[in-house]
Amino acid sequence: MNAVFCFDGTCNEPSDVDDVFYNSSISNIVKTHIFCGGDLINTSHTFEQQKSFYYAGIGTYGNWLSQVFNTMFAPEYADLESIYNQAYNDYLTLTGDDHIFIFGFSRGAAIARRFASKLTEHGRKITFLGVYDTVASIGMPDLSAHTQPASDVVFENNSVSPLIQQAVHLVAIDERRIAFQPLLMAPGANVKEVWFAGVHADIGGGFWHDGLADICLSYMLEEAKRFGLQVLELHQVDYSKLSENEVSIGSDDIAIFPQIDGPLHQKARTGFMSSKTLNPRQVRVDCLEDCMPLVHYSVVERFQAIADYRPIALRNKPFQLLLPNGERSGMIFGIEGMREYSVL
Repeated sequence: MNAVFCFDGTCNEPSDVDDVFYNSSISNIVKTHIFCGGDLINTSHTFEQQKSFYYAGIGTYGNWLSQVFNTMFAPEYADLESIYNQAYNDYLTLTGDDHIFIFGFSRGAAIARRFASKLTEHGRKITFLGVYDTVASIGMPDLSAHTQPASDVVFENNSVSPLIQQAVHLVAIDERRIAFQPLLMAPGANVKEVWFAGVHADIGGGFWHDGLADICLSYMLEEAKRFGLQVLELHQVDYSKLSENEVSIGSDDIAIFPQIDGPLHQKARTGFMSSKTLNPRQVRVDCLEDCMPLVHYSVVERFQAIADYRPIALRNKPFQLLLPNGERSGMIFGIEGMREYSVL
């Protein structure tokens, strides 16, 4: 039996599907839950040998004041604790031989990693941990461009447990908000951390025009399928189970259509707000050695297809490409290094 745990990002929930006129929609976490056979209230499962549990993101619970407070500060004792406890209670319903798959986005990725860490501390093996752009902002946001996410959510002792068979972390190259610094994974034989074109929500989803996020979702699902995750085709989804409390999700809302030239949803800021809250990300590896970050080949394809796409975070940085065949390229240096490179 597979058990799938899906932790959504801040303010993300299935009702986002109704915001398409504002170019908002459901995240890759909602889509993952649906493709894994889950419904909107965690009561029925399409697969006989797979259960999927979904948890809406921090900032979606309680009254509007509670939602605003949790969205801004995400204190340990509020939504975060409630989500974690709900997931742990669902975990206690499982048998000891279930294969566990855990997915998360944004702060939901931080909860997913904490959840995985706690299970492994008790000797529980985890088949697959897949997270999108982990943001560990718990409590007051850190607006220093010179610090890395630190003690609030470093729950893995700076390494991924060997009891996790495979951990995959997809990270945004083009996010510039300092408060959204990613919590990277320390490298290891069971860790694959890959950088993709886009900002935070272009990785984990949440826009109606989600061609970049679909690149990430497609990659993540293919990786998880290699470890036994069961994934429905679009026509196999039971849409009658995706209507609840005035929320109705259809095939157009979950269809996966990767686009290297999809819109990059960078939010404009000017003046004081720009200088104090924005800074290019450090595309790097969380290790002391001379490690090179791994960049998905779709970044080169986007660079070569769109004249004004110049990912400043790669400026004068050495990196490797993750090629279509799964192999790593040799070293590429900076933006100019992508100009003549062919991924074919």
